[in-house]
Amino acid sequence: MSRWIDASDADRQQSAYIIANEKNISVGAVEKDWWVTAILKVLFSLSPAKYMFFKGGTSLSKGWNLIDRFSEDIDIALYRDFYLNELGKDCAKAATNNQVKNLRIVNRDYILGEFAKELESKLIESGLGECKVVPITTKKDGSPIDHDSDPVIIEIHYPVKVDSDAYVRPVVKIEISCLSMKEPFEVKRISSLVGNAFPEIDGETFAEIPTITPTRTFLEKAFLLNEEYQRRSPRSDRMSRHLYDLERLMDTAFAEAALSDMELYQEIIAHRQRFYHVGGVNYELNHPSTIAFCPTGELRDKMRLDYETMKTSMIYGEKLSFDALIDRLEQLENRFRSMPM
Repeated sequence: MSRWIDASDADRQQSAYIIANEKNISVGAVEKDWWVTAILKVLFSLSPAKYMFFKGGTSLSKGWNLIDRFSEDIDIALYRDFYLNELGKDCAKAATNNQVKNLRIVNRDYILGEFAKELESKLIESGLGECKVVPITTKKDGSPIDHDSDPVIIEIHYPVKVDSDAYVRPVVKIEISCLSMKEPFEVKRISSLVGNAFPEIDGETFAEIPTITPTRTFLEKAFLLNEEYQRRSPRSDRMSRHLYDLERLMDTAFAEAALSDMELYQEIIAHRQRFYHVGGVNYELNHPSTIAFCPTGELRDKMRLDYETMKTSMIYGEKLSFDALIDRLEQLENRFRSMPM
């Protein structure tokens, strides 16, 4: 079997450029997609793998083929049953606020300690020892991340073998949450863009991975944006991907199912409020009659800039203009307003 990373420099460059030209993305994006796939394969060989599930935006492209943007981050749900069944941690019952807080602490200590060490060892064992495993313990301003913070972040810094660009950082961010809801999933074959196009160069980098169904992901992206806009300083950097993902999902059967299930809708809001509560956010505004995920004012201008950058580097399918994207999302907001109460 072969791997792209082990190919000659000429084969790596040529294959990456061919795919980049076909998909109309950067060669750096092709390379990063390979690393995301390789790292996913390693992640799901670790000790807690049977309690782990692939979720989030990257799963929509690599697992479900519902969106046409390249993979960048990896979101993992590590169900708290792991801590209860395997480590005997009573706090994993999460019956009280104090238990939830303690579970976050236990999860953070485990992920940044034993889990990160096992990941590093497995990467070396898999012939990917050039990577650097970086547990994230500080915020961007240098201040320490709270001990009970969730999700926990580990970055994998990989060596650049092809030309890259400023938007595509040679870093794969892994976010691992111990507080995710138990959700329906399917086992999906995850493979790289290189492997799909050139199996003779990369016939080894794929894995069968339990992947969360997109119904909840669709709603959670809408809630995330609505909640973000309530913050004092809403983020715009790398946030327009959620707008893109919502637009791509809105006409699927998954979105239709989500918008016809008020029980599920309310269940997710209650879960977010209890387990992911952010001060200053009114979770009642996620109600279909008030939810708003289309940015306005200065934030819309910032999102427009982020989207234009993302379009160039990340999207390899249909690329709507930003105004057309917002028009579509305004239609989607109206669909939320029409949900059966």
